[in-house]
Amino acid sequence: MTEQLLQTALDEIQAGHPVMLISVVRSVGSTPRAAGALMLAGKNGLLCGTIGGGLLEHRCLEITAAQPTVPHRETFVLDNRQAGSLGMVCGGTSEVLFTPLEDPAPFTAALDALHGHQTAWLCLPLSGSAPIVCTDAGLPARPAVIELRGQDVLAVRLADAGRVFVLGGGHVSLELAALLHRLDFRHIVIDDRPAFCSPERFPHAEHTLATPFPALGDALTGALAPTAADAFCIMTRGHEGDTDAIRFALGTPASYIGVMGSRRKREAVFARLAAEGFSDARRRVITPIGLDIGAQTPAEIAVSVAAQLVAWRAAR
Repeated sequence: MTEQLLQTALDEIQAGHPVMLISVVRSVGSTPRAAGALMLAGKNGLLCGTIGGGLLEHRCLEITAAQPTVPHRETFVLDNRQAGSLGMVCGGTSEVLFTPLEDPAPFTAALDALHGHQTAWLCLPLSGSAPIVCTDAGLPARPAVIELRGQDVLAVRLADAGRVFVLGGGHVSLELAALLHRLDFRHIVIDDRPAFCSPERFPHAEHTLATPFPALGDALTGALAPTAADAFCIMTRGHEGDTDAIRFALGTPASYIGVMGSRRKREAVFARLAAEGFSDARRRVITPIGLDIGAQTPAEIAVSVAAQLVAWRAAR
């Protein structure tokens, strides 16, 4: 969604269409979305993104249609027990910023940062003036109002440096990759069978690599070398491939290592790795991978794995 929103904004600006970036600056109590939620509105209504749907979003689209080029902030009461509320029953309040967009430069810079795998922040002045893109380290990981260059801005982190290495290109991996794309996870798919890790099979993967699993150390070097911000989802087609992949993953600083398979297989793999000196395998490796939701089909298993990755990302 992040890349889609940025690209849509850039396309609309370059086409000369009026476009408004609508963002949640602050939220208090129970609200549909927290600070940092973004959506784009054009002359025909919603373009992409969401600040929570419902009456709040509908009202913001009405305001944009009436004032498509006017920057301002507005606070909405989402409690039908209070006068002047939108009639929603959430019970909280949301402060919303309306930023008309005219300059393509910030969105070009933001997309360049994303494509260059560089963490970036979209900083929205509370005055409603043009967005600023920052790549400086030290800005908040979660959306927050900060002072930047002498003005208050809402700083929204756009890119997460972390990647998901999906080892194995089978049925579950195919379903998982589609979810990773929807959830804004950068991902790389690796299999020892070229037909199972092609760009055609995984169109949204940053890279698809065909390499034997014992040779992962030769393939994942340089910019592809795993870091502490990265995750491994190991779901190869067999016991040996899984063991080779786990062995490699344990030699990296990756902060999430999940392996698909039965408890029986887990014990056999852990015993083998312990004999090889990998004393931290039980501590670092999550297996069976995913949240326990009773998943059976490849799509259901992918949902459980994606949910666990969302929790992992949020915790970081």
